[in-house]
Amino acid sequence: MGWLFKTKKLASLECLHTDVHSHLIPGIDDGARSMEESLDLISQMYGLGYRKLVITPHVRRGSFENDTREFDRRLQDVKDALKEENIPMELEVGAEHTIDETFFNCVKGGTLKHFGKRHSLLIELPFNFMPMDIKDVVFKLQSAGYNLILAHPERYLYLIDETDTVKYLHDSGVLFQMNILSLVGFYNKETQKFAQRLIKNNMVDLVGSDLHHQPHLDGIKQALSDKCFVDLVGSGRLKNCRY
Repeated sequence: MGWLFKTKKLASLECLHTDVHSHLIPGIDDGARSMEESLDLISQMYGLGYRKLVITPHVRRGSFENDTREFDRRLQDVKDALKEENIPMELEVGAEHTIDETFFNCVKGGTLKHFGKRHSLLIELPFNFMPMDIKDVVFKLQSAGYNLILAHPERYLYLIDETDTVKYLHDSGVLFQMNILSLVGFYNKETQKFAQRLIKNNMVDLVGSDLHHQPHLDGIKQALSDKCFVDLVGSGRLKNCRY
């Protein structure tokens, strides 16, 4: 009768150590709306096993035209609040740069917001079309010394049929960061299947929460028992702990 009480194996987020994609600076984009909400989400992430969060506010034309030069000051406000609440989470700030006109202005102005010792830069593609010059953009950024991380490639559904481009990006050294939520169908079934395919092809280098609010965190908790995620975390292929 012991099989009746068999529990599912859970993925260990503690072994990942670092989440490389979140939106937890309050009031700066579509993520946490208040300091109280930010602290609550960070506290829950600590409880799940994370010990470092890289917060990556959106930088996107027309919706989040944030000044990256303000990010360090805004992050310090969160750090100060964490200290008051005695939450020992390490924080760092980067940005989620959408490849658009605002991005190229940041390139020209020298205001791209990277993180880590390796000049890691989180980039996001438009959701409805592939930038025509993406290969040239990648080459120039890598030549300038940036370690590129592509945010949630599984969410750009046009890439399903762009197998050559996907292979080129990954083979050229762009790290693929999958959203944990994708594996539980949080966005849609097509995204879930594409995420599973990228894992099968050994094209997932990092996982991220892309955490904005409590429903996202609830979905991440659900993913902890997803077999595909459990196997991925246990595979030793993920590079989160390097950040």
